[in-house]
Amino acid sequence: MTRKPQLPYQLSEKQKHEFARLYLLDYLISEEARISILLDEHNEDLEPLFDELMARELIEIDNSQCYRPTRKGIDRHHEFLRRYRENMAINDIFCAVDLAAGEFAFSYYDNFPTRREWENFLKQPRWDDLRIAVVEYLGQDPIELVFMSFINEKRFGRDTSGKWQYDLLLGTVWDEILDICNSAIHWTDLGYEDENGERVPAEAVIEDIIAQGNALRERLTR
Repeated sequence: MTRKPQLPYQLSEKQKHEFARLYLLDYLISEEARISILLDEHNEDLEPLFDELMARELIEIDNSQCYRPTRKGIDRHHEFLRRYRENMAINDIFCAVDLAAGEFAFSYYDNFPTRREWENFLKQPRWDDLRIAVVEYLGQDPIELVFMSFINEKRFGRDTSGKWQYDLLLGTVWDEILDICNSAIHWTDLGYEDENGERVPAEAVIEDIIAQGNALRERLTR
């Protein structure tokens, strides 16, 4: 039986470091960044993360005394990207659902020839974002889902001001991630009374939503 989620969501220092290591590994690989082991004022906040990555043999020091990913680190990064793509492919269909009408925004996707028109359609107030609810019910980690989307949207910055290095361990970006998870619609919120006064349990609602979303995704990808 699926458990009711324990709210509010929290993020331990151990979890935060785990996510931060993934981010830093992504930065080294995706940006082909070269960071000297003699960390400057912008990067000195990252020293604990570099130490942890070294201890896990995910990075090493090259001949120019800069950090670089190992084969093990590259494989870990590939696995992270694979899981991200799978999560996005599975969960994006649930980003805009009209609970009252029982409709998915993606059922109208082909009606909009431009990206701007599609994005404006998604802004209609009738759409609810049920991605967190679906992830919860399937026993996955909503925090990881939001963290992955933050990386994709470059919400940590990656500028030269040193701000992203600070945010990675101590900034309010983690509070933003938790706030998204805690303020979202949860699957346990979805129960309701029908027109006959009969109680429709939340489990039945979320399972129906997941089934409809999966069927719609299959139609769209044919």
